Amino acid sequence: MRYLIVDDDESIHLYLQVILSPYGECVTALSGEEAVDRFAAALAEGAPFDVVFMDILLPGMDGHEAAGAMRRAEASLGDAASFKLVMITCLVDDTNVNRAMSDARAELYITKPLDRESVSRQLRERGIL
Repeated sequence: MRYLIVDDDESIHLYLQVILSPYGECVTALSGEEAVDRFAAALAEGAPFDVVFMDILLPGMDGHEAAGAMRRAEASLGDAASFKLVMITCLVDDTNVNRAMSDARAELYITKPLDRESVSRQLRERGIL
């Protein structure tokens, strides 16, 4: 498995790497733009990410915009397999939840602060771990 962790808080990178690294490679990005660049490069190399963990509140391009750009990049390849999107954010309002789940086709919407046992359980239930 290949995981892309997108958050402007490096402690979230470290936290998720502890959970995810036994199951695959973890790559991190601090902004939406950096994430889209890493995602596109992985597609071009033929080694796409299986799962993207995306914060919504990011400097510059926010998580919704970045996820949309990734979905468009993936769609441009035709029948490429679809990555699983996990939103990780402190936002719990209906607008952001609905936008993530319907527009970006997120598998999960996990709110911060993150609880290791809860996160691990939810990821196992969705086949991400």
